[in-house]
Amino acid sequence: MNRIRQILLSILGEKRYLALLADAFQKIYKTELPGKEYQDVYFLKEIIREGYYCADIGAHLGYYTCELSRLIKSSGKVIAIEPMSKFNNTLKNLLNKKNIDNVELLQVAMGGEGEFVEMGIPKVNRMKKFAYARVMKSNTHLEYVESEKIKNETGDHLFKNLPRLDFIKCDVEGLEVPVFASMMKTLEKHHPVLLCELADDNERIKLFEMIAPLGYQAYILHDKRLHLLEVYSSKKAISHNHYFIPEQFEKRLKHLITP
Repeated sequence: MNRIRQILLSILGEKRYLALLADAFQKIYKTELPGKEYQDVYFLKEIIREGYYCADIGAHLGYYTCELSRLIKSSGKVIAIEPMSKFNNTLKNLLNKKNIDNVELLQVAMGGEGEFVEMGIPKVNRMKKFAYARVMKSNTHLEYVESEKIKNETGDHLFKNLPRLDFIKCDVEGLEVPVFASMMKTLEKHHPVLLCELADDNERIKLFEMIAPLGYQAYILHDKRLHLLEVYSSKKAISHNHYFIPEQFEKRLKHLITP
């Protein structure tokens, strides 16, 4: 697979390669061929309703953004946040190509420290890893081959004027806890469902303890059902993607929850 990527990159160049990935996923996604790796994207239809306001933090090439846009229809809104210029531009072009007008695309960073952060794309096993873009200060062990200075924002500032916020997907390569820490007022006001990638057990515990007082419970998706997660268990979670669901949403999703 890496060899195929290298060939495509050399033939197409980065701009066209990323455009190909973004467009190809949207076409393949409809066939349901991507399978279990993208089970959370397919599960969105069970959670999202027409008219919802959603945030896609770490939108990358729009895998979640486009599906959220389709589900909320014209009465809803998606705030897609992608800090890196090349991914932001790729997604912008994809949205324009598909005539999607219910998405607001922002180029800002979240979860970092200070007014600006330096974000980079690392090289892993001698290959540039586009999907591993992250705040460099928080991941100094990696070798970065490209970097960019990005404006850093808090969630409470970005979302302060929203009339509602029903769902947030967050995948920011290890800064999920700081991202949600920056929007505690927003969470308390709107109580959105949260879907975030948490590879580290300690980060899962930190996030849960931070938002549990707001009425959130933790779940994992398995076999198209939500399973209650034992947050403090040393047993490895079956997925890095965690759902944090507020009490009022648990009632609506009762038919999808396995205790």
